[in-house]
Amino acid sequence: MSVSGDRAASGGAIGASPRAKYMTYATGLLSDTQSELIGFIIPLWAFVLGLGPLELGILVSAKAFLPSILAIHGGVLMDRYGTRLVMLLMAAACTLMPPLFPISTWFPALLLLQAAIGTVMSFAWIGAQALAVNVGRDDPAVVGRFAFSARVGVTLAPVTAGALWDAFPPWVAFTVVGAAGAILWFAIASIPKADVGEEKGDRDSPRPPFSLRDLMPRLSDYIGAIGLLVIPAVAFVVIVSSVRIASALMQQSFYILYLKEIGLQATVIGLFVTLSQMMAAAGTLSAARMLRYLRPHWLFLAAVALSVFFVYATPIFGDVILILAMAIAVRGFCQGISQPVMYTILSRAVGPDAQATAIGVRATGNRVAGLVVPIFMGAVAEVWGLNATFFVTGTLLLGILAGMGAWIAIRGRPAGS
Repeated sequence: MSVSGDRAASGGAIGASPRAKYMTYATGLLSDTQSELIGFIIPLWAFVLGLGPLELGILVSAKAFLPSILAIHGGVLMDRYGTRLVMLLMAAACTLMPPLFPISTWFPALLLLQAAIGTVMSFAWIGAQALAVNVGRDDPAVVGRFAFSARVGVTLAPVTAGALWDAFPPWVAFTVVGAAGAILWFAIASIPKADVGEEKGDRDSPRPPFSLRDLMPRLSDYIGAIGLLVIPAVAFVVIVSSVRIASALMQQSFYILYLKEIGLQATVIGLFVTLSQMMAAAGTLSAARMLRYLRPHWLFLAAVALSVFFVYATPIFGDVILILAMAIAVRGFCQGISQPVMYTILSRAVGPDAQATAIGVRATGNRVAGLVVPIFMGAVAEVWGLNATFFVTGTLLLGILAGMGAWIAIRGRPAGS
């Protein structure tokens, strides 16, 4: 058997080529960059169109509508037909869709476009992670470099989007988002099939023939995944992770609108979000040290609670730039701490054969939060004003975390944490 055949037989990347590794890093950089770019400029586009708070909430939540249903199914499709092939299709869609936003000024059309692009970008990110695991199977450093590349994209995207928005017409920013999708497609296409076990005509692991029936989700896949929620630690992570993502949803929507309304330029707003992401990177590096002194479940709860507080308390800080910057920096740091701790709890709670499924369940919970929370925030803002949505939603989320803390105190720590 050839070397490439050995790669395929092992399921992937024995001795992955340097090109495969570097292009895998590029997929992490580009997929996260593109998602952050579109997430930053959509609230600004809604502001230009004069959409109300409820409409903005619905528009932001539309991005999570289909992924909340199809996240598990997307992984199944990649396992069935090959991650690289599915990602090429997703990257093509990521290239073609963003330039359609400037001509989509009708709200229902915006909703459909937002739902579609949310789905393809979600699948692209799931695929990018799968590629990293496959290519880096025999070299753990590959996965670490992939994660770092993704963090670089998240850090640079907001200030880039803000600068583009201030300096050029809106269509330029959306075109740049599409260009990022085109480069993503090139990066995926540049990864040799042999390095991901997807060689054409591979007899050791043949792909099934395409069937339209396979495009439909299967109930059995979902029943098996949701069954993991009977494990207390998994249920704990899913609930707290959903609250965690709600703080990110605020930062990506009404937080941007608030800063815009107090008179900040888009470039400055981008710097605020970039500061948050930079501090998140520092937080991820600090988590391991903190775990020496705190139980994972308590550290996870505390970090998420602080990240919620410091973004939802924004109106308290008024328009004092220095205080606003300090608050969003602390929020980012705490958000960063919570990420590796969350993975630690999950990895200890389930066996190796269920790790990916557990991540899929957590991702589904996040998408459900991404669907419900923005609409709730928009409805509160529509009735009681922009400031009220910070206070009402923040209080509700902190109440959920307090309930989880009481549950742990009474029942005892979840197994694995």
